[in-house]
Amino acid sequence: MNSTEPIVIVGAGVAGATAAQTIRTEGHTGPVVLIGDEPELPYWRPPLSKGLLAGHAEPEHIAVATETGWTELNVDVRTGVSAVELDPANRTLGLDDGSRLRYSKLLLATGGRARQVASMPGACTLRTQSDALAVRGELAGAPSVLVIGAGLIGLEVAATARSLGCDVTVIELAGMPLNRVAPPLIGGIFATLHRRNGVDLQLGVRLRSVVKTPDGIVATAEDGRTWSAEVAVAALGMIPETGLAIRAGLAVQGGIVVDEHCRTSAPAIFAAGDATAQSHPLLGTRYRIEHLSNAMEQAAVAALNLLGIETPYAPVPSASSEQYGTRLEICGWPDAADIFDERGYTVRGEPTSLDFSALFWTEDRLVGAACVGRPEEFEQLREIVAKRPNIDEVLATL
Repeated sequence: MNSTEPIVIVGAGVAGATAAQTIRTEGHTGPVVLIGDEPELPYWRPPLSKGLLAGHAEPEHIAVATETGWTELNVDVRTGVSAVELDPANRTLGLDDGSRLRYSKLLLATGGRARQVASMPGACTLRTQSDALAVRGELAGAPSVLVIGAGLIGLEVAATARSLGCDVTVIELAGMPLNRVAPPLIGGIFATLHRRNGVDLQLGVRLRSVVKTPDGIVATAEDGRTWSAEVAVAALGMIPETGLAIRAGLAVQGGIVVDEHCRTSAPAIFAAGDATAQSHPLLGTRYRIEHLSNAMEQAAVAALNLLGIETPYAPVPSASSEQYGTRLEICGWPDAADIFDERGYTVRGEPTSLDFSALFWTEDRLVGAACVGRPEEFEQLREIVAKRPNIDEVLATL
């Protein structure tokens, strides 16, 4: 497929960048335009809460490619500009600089924005490179930090801040860390790990406000308890950027609805990454995956399909995190397991030694797995989860 009208990619995160690279590696020679609303060239997000935040990496170290690299790839990367209007019938895209683009095919890789809460004006967020650099500057002179939220990003920020010598308090609404991505078995292990490293972990706390005062940041719980620090970081998840799709009349159900070929409800428009809603193979509903692996893998498949290379996408979600030198890897759908107790999972190894794997079951079928300190076994398990084998088949394989 070659056309004088470009393939346009909206969103210059890892999904958009991967799609652009895939289009070129597949031999497409027509024009490709990659549009990003941030001023920076595409960059990797995982280092934002780790290496970049700690000062061990700089922006140039986390770039997906240099400006020269994008030029050599013949991709027209337009930074600092937003798409504001999409007309699927006429295949045009309006930008906030007043220009309009016609496209042959369009990929929406719009990602998401950090969730913010009106009652927490004193807290920073950590979603973009500029966010990470701003928080890094504040941490440099801050002996104490409040982290609001004990998900993957919140715990990574806490671990990084501790490595910089900060006193750290983590405040979480749920009764266990990692509540949205892992069952209590894993959350409990990482709660112990953080407390062992000096983090004041406060669970089951409903905050009323996080405000900046002359004496610093003060977080107040609904029960009246308070915590104070020089810096506060809110790690409360993300909200998918679906506004452009909604205004264009595309189907949106918690995310931009896509089929197994990453097609949206509009002709010639595909979508990939954090903002997409895919069919759930176990629950019979649509869901979004907010992890790096999905952004890259789905974007590569979307690129193939918009080039006319029919390729179905059947993801096995996976996520990873490193805290205090301990690596956690999760795949599949642990939240679809029958129950989060000893009847819903099988443990191999020794959790207290941070060397184990956990297998999660529903109706005697493997639906998810988690590994700590076992990277090779994790890769094997991710392949196995895709087949949804029964318990006997899995245990005979491992």
